[in-house]
Amino acid sequence: MAGKHVHNTTRRKKESGEKSRLNGLVRAMQLPEDLTKGNILVSMQGQERLIVENFKGISSYTTEEIRLITKCRKICITGRRLVIENYSKEEIEISGFIDKVEYL
Repeated sequence: MAGKHVHNTTRRKKESGEKSRLNGLVRAMQLPEDLTKGNILVSMQGQERLIVENFKGISSYTTEEIRLITKCRKICITGRRLVIENYSKEEIEISGFIDKVEYL
């Protein structure tokens, strides 16, 4: 049993060291903390354009409602003539007349 405890302690120290090095690298690169922690970042340009970063996928999509899946919750965008302009693994850009952005 003692050998297993030493192994777990060694693994935790290694993970802690890796996390510390990663945090140092993030600070050196001056990356936004929101992005490095996997938080979603929502930016609106007026009522016609919305950009969401760090999302996982699209739950549903119509011209009146788009539902996005994020790490910890869902986002519902409602409006008129909604269109997904750009979509990548990390970011989605939505245009149209946006009435509401709701966190579910």
